[in-house]
Amino acid sequence: MERTVEFGGAQLPVTDLGTGGALVMLHAGVADRRSWNGLASALGDRWRTVTFDRRGFGGSSCTPTSHSHTDDLIAVLDACGIERGVLIGNSQGGRVAIEATLAHPTRVSGLILVGTAVSGGPQLEAAEKQVIAELTTAIDAAENAGDLDEVNELEAALWLDGPTSQRGRVSGATRELFLAMNATALRAGDVGDCQWLYDSWSSLDQISVPTLVVVGELDLPHLIRRSELIAQRIPGASLVRLPRRAHLPALEDPVEFAAAIGPFLNGLPQGVVE
Repeated sequence: MERTVEFGGAQLPVTDLGTGGALVMLHAGVADRRSWNGLASALGDRWRTVTFDRRGFGGSSCTPTSHSHTDDLIAVLDACGIERGVLIGNSQGGRVAIEATLAHPTRVSGLILVGTAVSGGPQLEAAEKQVIAELTTAIDAAENAGDLDEVNELEAALWLDGPTSQRGRVSGATRELFLAMNATALRAGDVGDCQWLYDSWSSLDQISVPTLVVVGELDLPHLIRRSELIAQRIPGASLVRLPRRAHLPALEDPVEFAAAIGPFLNGLPQGVVE
């Protein structure tokens, strides 16, 4: 089912598929809800999968105004009639998932964090900056020159291929989809100020729902380190490292990713999934 949720001056497109426990997927800042299509197909016989475009991404539209991604998420849950669900967040989507879990713990029954961002997290170390320096310098130069097509290609190398991988490691339809999604994000208009509710890093030990942290071994070095620390700070959390994958592992190989998170999903306590 396709629908549009209107909330706080925004129109947020939602894709709601399947039956069973609700698995709500939150996309990265270089993607949109289409990045979850393959995973939704892989899990569709066992889960109700819900994806939506945040403000400034995909098919969303909005009046520029102060907003909270967490409030938008809760509005989507309400519109879909989801009282509790498992949240899976990739990168900035993970930041939203963490904050929503802290702000609305009764609405979240489980948490999967993939190469996640987190407010208040540790800064890059010198060696980590050096690994990504060539690409980030080139991205800055392309942005200053107003060459958004080159920015898009360079960000594909950074986020899709991984900073230590050969450029073009991920090709074909997957790369084309990344470039299409990120092109929309790069050209999006002003959406207004985003309000984050927490310094989530210092509150990770307050998360009490079952949590799985996933990170690709080709991801940015500081995100690998951060993922390891998050898994240590959230009580009872477990960590899965995916070889040969970078920042968007569910986009790279959704079937492999579904298999990687399957034991966690299958192990959720009775009554947790609604």
